[in-house]
Amino acid sequence: MNKNNSDWLLRGNIRRMTVMVPVRDRVRLATDVYIPAARRASGPTIVKRTPYDRRNVDNLRLASALAASGYNVVLQDTRGRGDSEGSFQHYIATPHEGEDGYDLLEWICAQDWSDGTVGTTGFSYTGSNQQALAIMQHPALKSQVILDAGINYFKSTVREKGAFVPGQLATYALRMALTSPEARRDPLVRARLEQAARNAPQWFSRLPWRKGDTPVSALPGYEDWLLFAQNTPGEDERWRNPQMNIEAHIEKYPDIPVLMVSSWYGHHVWSTFRKLEYFSRHASPKRVIIGTWIHADPYGEMPFSGDVSFGPAASLNMTEIQKRWFDATLRGIDREELEASPRIAYFVMGGGSGRRDASGRLEHGGAWRFAAAWPPGGGQDLKLFLAASGSLEHGNGPARSERRTISIDHEAPVPTVGSSIRNPDIMPGFLSSGACNQVERPDVHRSPGTGLPLSSRHDVAVFRTEPFGKPVEMTGPVFVTLWITASAPACDLSVKIVDEYPPSADWPDGFAMNIAEHYQRFASWTSELPADDGQPRRVEIGPLHLSNVFGVGHRLRLQVANTNWPRFDINPEAPRYVKFSIWCGGETPSCISGTGVLRSPAGSSNADQEGA
Repeated sequence: MNKNNSDWLLRGNIRRMTVMVPVRDRVRLATDVYIPAARRASGPTIVKRTPYDRRNVDNLRLASALAASGYNVVLQDTRGRGDSEGSFQHYIATPHEGEDGYDLLEWICAQDWSDGTVGTTGFSYTGSNQQALAIMQHPALKSQVILDAGINYFKSTVREKGAFVPGQLATYALRMALTSPEARRDPLVRARLEQAARNAPQWFSRLPWRKGDTPVSALPGYEDWLLFAQNTPGEDERWRNPQMNIEAHIEKYPDIPVLMVSSWYGHHVWSTFRKLEYFSRHASPKRVIIGTWIHADPYGEMPFSGDVSFGPAASLNMTEIQKRWFDATLRGIDREELEASPRIAYFVMGGGSGRRDASGRLEHGGAWRFAAAWPPGGGQDLKLFLAASGSLEHGNGPARSERRTISIDHEAPVPTVGSSIRNPDIMPGFLSSGACNQVERPDVHRSPGTGLPLSSRHDVAVFRTEPFGKPVEMTGPVFVTLWITASAPACDLSVKIVDEYPPSADWPDGFAMNIAEHYQRFASWTSELPADDGQPRRVEIGPLHLSNVFGVGHRLRLQVANTNWPRFDINPEAPRYVKFSIWCGGETPSCISGTGVLRSPAGSSNADQEGA
């Protein structure tokens, strides 16, 4: 071991070494190694490569727990972040993340404390760079834990069905710029970025941005990848970087055990189930956990999301789950139990009291269930037809074709109320996260803040079932089929499925809780356009993955709009005013459907739901 490159420190029963590890282009990456002091032989290593500071509290807690369990732990700042050299290029330049990870594994395998077996872990970007590493097929890589990471960031998160997602990427770019080494070194850069954060709502009102005039123009490299995402609506070769699009390289993924974790209010539930489909040909264990948390650290621990509480059962000890996974896949401890376990653990929302808890949140409740496939077996098919009157109907739907028309003013967009996007700490009052009552809130950018229901707006079309006479569970992928026309060919579709509570003492106007959502853009670069010739066009939206019990007296609400600001940008090709129609019944049977998604709320009678 090269003592000139190391700084050995004793931390109780754990030794920490800091090394600047060189990669193939001679950039050096800041790396901490945690080794159990009492161990004399070599052992397996857990790796986490992060752009979020290798020594933040969550990383130190994870390193301490895993090292105390006998693992070597390696935490590395990715290039251009923390104390590492190089430039943080995110996803538009040469794809370094896979190569840098591969070179780190080469270095680890050459150390006397390594037994040549490696597991990787990480959340969000740190989950994506695990995927970029995996397709490099290093022989030491034996296991992974991927927490809420995407499969194709063009299709979901950075852009989504053609739309730019500034509520995600632009807030991320500003947060990352503020925590960059450049901002740490240069007080003027820091001051410019802090001023941009203070003026963030005004900056967002200036979309689309131009080079030199963005919230992150103090750091041209960061501005480049932000503007690339804004200005590149078509999926071309530049979107194939494996860090941001592992789907384009999925055939190279090694057959190793992978645990994937996401949540109904995270970024990547669609991506997680999509990856599970691709991995179905693999023989090694692939497991999925779907909870209720928003996309934020400490991931998995919060028993609530936004304005809704799901009870203590919703909180998981993710550190312990990771340790058990690596024990089984790297050490063989309880490996047979893992092999026999269900492929999917998912949290069914609902069944709570519906009252307001001490923190002011709705007690929605829920419970864990287990399944061998998605959707779980034993369910019945769902089909609800839209009627122009605003109802959702069983059977064959309305006999005649009629339309429901809404009027859109793109200068007064529907606000983002509840989402998978975390409201950034640097921009309070920007958007609302998680499960939220669907009303106009004062803490959302450009929201009127009236407290009135979104369903009462002239630019929102709402379709409701009759109140349920008994609890109804819906679990699985749901699709929304709409027949549409519009006065302009460029327009968007924002679709939400909502659990509508009846009025109560705690909620005199009821509580409309967002369950799942989807967004889709129509513009010159898309293949589908709702032509303005008056001829309805059929559009299928989805899948919207969900698991929720609608209680007695509740309604299922389908909420359709054409904007969702500031999570999604305003369609740059759309005129200010648009008339938009949803056609229902007859030859235009708009509907909600799902194969095998209706089930008994108890769920325990189905064999593949009986869990470990």
